[in-house]
Amino acid sequence: MRALALVIAIALFAAACARSSSSGANASPIDLYAAEPSQADVQSLLGESNWWPGPPSYGVRPLDSASMPFQERFHVVQRFSHIGTAETLDVEFTLWNSTATATTQMTNFQSAFGTSASGPKVGDQVLYYGSQTSTAAPFESATFVRVGQIVTTISLNRKDAFPSTSQLGKVATKIVSRLKDVLAGKIKTSPPPSSDSTLLPPAGPDMTFLGSARLPVEAVVVMLGFASPEVLAGILHGDGVDTMVFGDYVLDADTHMEMRAGLLDFSTTQEADDWITALRGTASVDANGLSTFYDDGSGQYFSVFSAGTKGAMLVCRSTSDLEAASRSCEAPLSRVGPAWQLSLQGG
Repeated sequence: MRALALVIAIALFAAACARSSSSGANASPIDLYAAEPSQADVQSLLGESNWWPGPPSYGVRPLDSASMPFQERFHVVQRFSHIGTAETLDVEFTLWNSTATATTQMTNFQSAFGTSASGPKVGDQVLYYGSQTSTAAPFESATFVRVGQIVTTISLNRKDAFPSTSQLGKVATKIVSRLKDVLAGKIKTSPPPSSDSTLLPPAGPDMTFLGSARLPVEAVVVMLGFASPEVLAGILHGDGVDTMVFGDYVLDADTHMEMRAGLLDFSTTQEADDWITALRGTASVDANGLSTFYDDGSGQYFSVFSAGTKGAMLVCRSTSDLEAASRSCEAPLSRVGPAWQLSLQGG
């Protein structure tokens, strides 16, 4: 995202002006999430065991509806962080309303970035680009692959050198192969079980549901953006917590804000209380044991509480990694947190 983000945004906006047909693929957000690479895939492709997944983002309207091109049906993003470094890998699948529009999008990238580097052939079209910045992971690469109406954007930021186009091609081939398997029905997709859905915040007037998943517990640590990620993950695994029920929402009062909900199920009430106490730090606690606060380091708002053996977290963030969350998060968090707590206690 960083230096390439602005140019990519310009290319996306230009695609909104392209004429397209009404035909399109039948893929759903659940399908494209299923096509995302696993943690094991990324660790194998990049040769490091400390690549951890973050939570996905479901780019479904009304999220960012003011800036999403009309020809874009939706997108799904999966982010990975290389723990102990600033290195990141983002994989975004975008479904356009026609193959012609997706092809125009690739043309827009060529116009914005220039001639693509030579590299392995992947999908129907592939483009390879790189850019150097002054950040702690300054070697940015972006690989764009079109498969029919779907454009895959693979953003890899490394700390020491640009990856070779051969390596980028290997990463793209693996990711696109899984996408093709999903589209061909070789990988079956289905909604999360209803038992997970009942654990998420109840429907209300403050936010709209976008998607959900059950994630490895490492995604909790990446989502929180706090220090000592390996220590925190070790504590959770030690308490027998290996997964998180995750829900993705858009804030109704400000659709540029994304609301994330995460629920952990501990073995005992004491373990859940200890985790939430450690998570809130010095933040104040209300009469019901709920804390709502803003974290300067991550630029996100949090609301955390325990309910029996369950530890619950709400995170309100900007859809842009370059912006802090707005104060429009405050009032909804003050309402959603207590409502969710009451729902869990009643269950």
